[in-house]
Amino acid sequence: MAENKTELLAVLQLLRKYNLKGTEDRLKQEASLTDVPDNIQTESEVSSVLAAYKSEGDPLTYETAYVELRRFVDESLDIYKHELAMILYPVFVHMYLELVYNNHEAQAKKLMEKFGPEQEHYYQEDITRLAIVTKRDEMSGNDLTDTFKSNEFIIRISRDTLSLLKRHLQEKKQSVIMNIVNEHLYFDLYEGVARNKTQCEATAGAMTGEARRQDNKVKVYYGLLKEPDFNTFLETKPEEDDDMDPDAPDKPKKKKAKKDPLFSKKSKTDPNAPANDRMPLPVLKDIDKQEKIKALREASKRVCLNAETLPSVCFYSILNAVHSVTCAEISDDSSLIAIGFADSIIKVWSLTPSKLREMKPAEQLKDIDRDADDVLVRMMDDRTAETCRTFTGHNGPVYRCSYSPDKTMMLSCSEDTTIRLWSLHTWTCVVVYRGHLYPIWDVRFSPHGHYFATCSHDKTARLWATDNNQPLRIFCGHYSDVDCVLFHPNSNYIATGSSDRTVRFIAYSEYFQY
Repeated sequence: MAENKTELLAVLQLLRKYNLKGTEDRLKQEASLTDVPDNIQTESEVSSVLAAYKSEGDPLTYETAYVELRRFVDESLDIYKHELAMILYPVFVHMYLELVYNNHEAQAKKLMEKFGPEQEHYYQEDITRLAIVTKRDEMSGNDLTDTFKSNEFIIRISRDTLSLLKRHLQEKKQSVIMNIVNEHLYFDLYEGVARNKTQCEATAGAMTGEARRQDNKVKVYYGLLKEPDFNTFLETKPEEDDDMDPDAPDKPKKKKAKKDPLFSKKSKTDPNAPANDRMPLPVLKDIDKQEKIKALREASKRVCLNAETLPSVCFYSILNAVHSVTCAEISDDSSLIAIGFADSIIKVWSLTPSKLREMKPAEQLKDIDRDADDVLVRMMDDRTAETCRTFTGHNGPVYRCSYSPDKTMMLSCSEDTTIRLWSLHTWTCVVVYRGHLYPIWDVRFSPHGHYFATCSHDKTARLWATDNNQPLRIFCGHYSDVDCVLFHPNSNYIATGSSDRTVRFIAYSEYFQY
């Protein structure tokens, strides 16, 4: 209230200076100011407010104020210097935007040329984009300027450091900087010793500053889900004993079947893992269990890497390509490689002696025994075997491919804003998913299948299910392109990386209704 009254007195002083008696009386009446002294020109507080308003309209004061602030930071004690230096970048950006908004183009360019190159290296890309904006009309619709105007820049700072900063601003009466600090900066205070340079840089660099401490206090169940019990699925044959049965010397004595040592121990539930029923996952089929058992056995036979047993390396080259390669994806078992091209074509090669075969026609599939162990092998037509298959359907460069866990499906995303699901049995497009408004940079299958995630230039990430052509969830919050997306191994979380230089960890499973 005291600050508002002081500002009103400043306005009254200006009205009295220009003999605007009627306007002065009307303002007194509306503001209920009955105790206004006759001579207010001598009051120091009112004079300082007028000086502040005058300085805000003067473009020359911005450079002076920034130089004074930078000198204060440089001359501060080392214990506070690094935290104080964190305010230089947001203050510089808002000074530049204010000059541009007020049509002081020459002063804005001078400020940018003089102090832009000295900002931290991880801000230089944004500084370059900001320097393009030199007129007020160019500010509207610009992602960077809109982000700074509509969001507070978060700085984690100790209470002692903030007290030192406020004392300096009050002593120097830097109204330009004080307004920026009060309107556009948010200080996440903590008690204790100020952070050093390494600690400050560890969390710096994001477009809107650091994350609030209270934002990262949600419990994360990072453990893996309990594996299904494979013992009931395994069929072990009884082993013969060397001892002979005395009653039947020609017949060997039988012993009880031994359990597979790989699955002899029951899998325990990880206390840090989410509940198995937290989100609906597809039920494993027999063929899926066989693939998992095969993968576990192969994993148990792997040789530990060391100086004597180094990993082998394979080098593949794309020769005589019409257009440039935009992405490449190798399946988990290293049997397939998918290459996406700038001309919207996807090609899949077999990396093993086995060729890529196509499923038999429907008339021939009727005669196949569905209960046979090798039913999938029988479904394939050997006459159609090829080393390479081509997918066509996208209308722009293909940016990412992703295989399903059972390697029967493959997803692809493109500049044409669509995701396509391809069958690796019929080698055709099964579904086209639409929902994003701009190019899609990444697509990933869930480790348990069924679900997949995408991210786009429209600043969103989305969760999908293969049996639904609309996204199940839309994740908003990033301030720039979401460039990459990845599932946690337990399929309950998604991590997204953005051009705003932040990573967000999304617990999408909490929103499922059972």
